[in-house]
Amino acid sequence: MNAKHAFKLWMLGFCGMATLAGTPVLDVTPAFAHGERSQEPFLRMRTVNWYDTEWVGKSTQVNDVTELRGKFHLSEDWPRAVVKPVRTFINVGSPSSVFVRLSSKVNGTPMFVSGPMEIGRDYEYVVKLKARLPGHHHIHPMYAVKDAGPIAGPGGWMDITGRYEDFTNPIKTLTGETFDSETKGTATGVMWHLFWAAVACFWVGFFMIRPMYLIRARVLAAYGDEILLDPIDRKVGIAVLVFTVTVVTIGYLNADAQHPVTVPLQAGEAKIKPLPVTPNPLSVEVTHAEYDVPGRALRMTIHATNNGTQAVSIGEFTTAGIRFTNKVGKANLDPNYPAELVAADGLTMDNEAPIQPGQTVDIHIESKDVLWEVQRLVDILHDPDQRFAGLVMSWTESGERLINPVWAPVLPVFTRLGA
Repeated sequence: MNAKHAFKLWMLGFCGMATLAGTPVLDVTPAFAHGERSQEPFLRMRTVNWYDTEWVGKSTQVNDVTELRGKFHLSEDWPRAVVKPVRTFINVGSPSSVFVRLSSKVNGTPMFVSGPMEIGRDYEYVVKLKARLPGHHHIHPMYAVKDAGPIAGPGGWMDITGRYEDFTNPIKTLTGETFDSETKGTATGVMWHLFWAAVACFWVGFFMIRPMYLIRARVLAAYGDEILLDPIDRKVGIAVLVFTVTVVTIGYLNADAQHPVTVPLQAGEAKIKPLPVTPNPLSVEVTHAEYDVPGRALRMTIHATNNGTQAVSIGEFTTAGIRFTNKVGKANLDPNYPAELVAADGLTMDNEAPIQPGQTVDIHIESKDVLWEVQRLVDILHDPDQRFAGLVMSWTESGERLINPVWAPVLPVFTRLGA
């Protein structure tokens, strides 16, 4: 061994010891990451526009039942790159199974199976949840589209107190039997895992010693596979095949004898009618939109006409679960909505006056806040089509809320800060 080789070995050993020594002092603080921010902005802005999201019972105990509910609008500007919502499902996004989903309904229709929904229409969902794992959890509504995947909605924190050991989830079967689904079949599952792991270890181990993999690979490359197969290999292979088929058959017959009444997996389709179209006297069209990169502001010019009998005041622009409000919107803001998703005073207009009945105006609206960067929505400028979508909310003199979906191309601009 020369000096150079010895020095390399010494350095490898030193680095290894340093790594092992440093491992115990690494920061292992839990990461409060928000996975929805990793989704492309066009998915979050131009597919599902969430609103009125409520995390009912933000603090619950193990075994308590709570709800996640709200509404959503399927954007008319649905991206071409995303499969149309012909097969959809409402779910909940959470860090592991911290809740048990007891039921989910869309417009009152049970959604134990998936179904189609219409672009440009609104839906109301209610998901009933049972608290399972104690902790401080970030919970999202999820809109799953076949061949496109789940689309995350706004996330809110929910606390679960108590002990997991106290959790139970009793279920009554069609035959009248009642059992705890949290523990039912655990021993059977563990037994089968260990059994097949032992079979796998035997199979791998047998070929490891006849001879080792590297030697077999060299022989295979040089002479082909026939020379590697001797009679004992074929006999063992046939024996394992017969053994596996026999065990699977006996296991199936035994399970069928124990549980003769079963329900097959549901392959039907939910028929969901959208919410009725509410008459909206305010028409809104975006005529120009731009995003000020250094200013972190989306600016749009809307052409609005009030065809109603009451004055209308614009108070909020919401997209991807992020809410930009002015004083009108703030007065109607749900105080329980997550503060980190609200840009209070983030909505400004060049004309704050209410839109009078019969009046048509062009209004320049600016949604400005660091949330564009924090929520990574500014990445929409990197998309090929550079478009945005969202909901403009306004209120009449009598307090009625009007919701107008908006969408348009957005141009990136660069203005000097402080100008």
